[in-house]
Amino acid sequence: MRPPRYALLAVAALLALPLLAPAASAAPPPENVCGVCGASFERSAERLGVDAIVAQSDLDVRVRADGDSRWTARATVNRAAAERFAANRTLLERAVRETYASHRTVVDDPRNLSVALDGRTITATFAVENVTQRYPGDVLLFDAVASDRSDGNPRLDADEATIRGPSGTVVTRAPDGASNEGNQSVWAAGGTVLVRDSVVVFAPDDGAVSQAATAAAVRWRGLEAAAPGLRAFAAVPSALLALVAAGLLLAGGRLPAAVGDPHRTIRGLAVGAALYVAVAVAGGLVSDGVGFALAAVGALLAPQAFLTAATLLAVGAVDALSRWDRGRVAVGAVASWTLALVLGAPASAALALLAGALVFLPFGFLAGAGRPARLWFPVVAALGPAATALPFVDQVGLLLVSPAMLAAHAAATAALGVPLFAAGRRLGGAETSAERDAPDAAATG
Repeated sequence: MRPPRYALLAVAALLALPLLAPAASAAPPPENVCGVCGASFERSAERLGVDAIVAQSDLDVRVRADGDSRWTARATVNRAAAERFAANRTLLERAVRETYASHRTVVDDPRNLSVALDGRTITATFAVENVTQRYPGDVLLFDAVASDRSDGNPRLDADEATIRGPSGTVVTRAPDGASNEGNQSVWAAGGTVLVRDSVVVFAPDDGAVSQAATAAAVRWRGLEAAAPGLRAFAAVPSALLALVAAGLLLAGGRLPAAVGDPHRTIRGLAVGAALYVAVAVAGGLVSDGVGFALAAVGALLAPQAFLTAATLLAVGAVDALSRWDRGRVAVGAVASWTLALVLGAPASAALALLAGALVFLPFGFLAGAGRPARLWFPVVAALGPAATALPFVDQVGLLLVSPAMLAAHAAATAALGVPLFAAGRRLGGAETSAERDAPDAAATG
């Protein structure tokens, strides 16, 4: 006797449960922005036998139009340490160089480093190349202190830092809390950990065009920085939904008539929900982490399941629209969905998580009506997991949302989207009541 298919699904789900468990990753310590401005220099001096205490510090970064920069770090130390360094300038240079060579600093290899001592104030001056990126609109984006996920977030170890742009520019974007005036941005954080996108943007002016170019540059730079994490989290879910979308375009016309029927689909959703709860309970017994993962995925799928059922029940109400009007509504829905995902990121992740299956309906109509816009279905379907993954790529430590969880969510989204596509496809090829009555009216006339 063949075992019931639902039993086979349950067994397969139980075997895959360990993949959903949250994973842990090492969280790197923050990188220091200045280096000689705080504890990193104190530890380097201590290893050389000098008990140095940094009482006050500041950093000044001057950015040139060609992308290179000049950094000047000043640290005022206690009198005993200053006297030791004054008596042995080689010792002072060793302490400064070891600070950048041995500790986690934003600048690992300062060029043309020079060290000076004036009373109790140590001044380290050095050059750093390629600290900016140039974008359309003559926008210059300074990102030397914007670390990627593998490096950890930067920490301002100076009492104050000033980032100065080229002459003739103004600051159009800086980290929250910065004081901006003209072409300089002043940060006063005293050890505060900065966010990953700690960038300063310089533009020719602060007009509407420059502000728009700045926003585009920051968004593009953020996507570039997030690319490795996006590949890890979104590659499999995006490929899965793109393949399902392509398969529906090729073979959607051969779907059984029962697929897309509201009442049959609702019954199937009820059975699926009961099966999911059973698997979730079993997962919770196996591991707390697996139980948490299943509960999280289930909570995100519940709105999609409800919206799928409600949408299928409401599809019949569009019969009053002509097929031309339906087509315009479908194209408008697809365009609005795509723009919301792209322009609204990362907030648009909530839309893709909670309602990702709904985009299958308008594409089903476009496929049934033979509209060329249907060919965009795999691309638009793949955008959903990418938008979904964006807020999660910066996780460090315990990964509360893992790539396997997003893949499971994408698989469920595809399963919910198939009946919506089938319903939309039948709607795209069906005549409206007005169109069916038109030949009769012509014959009577």
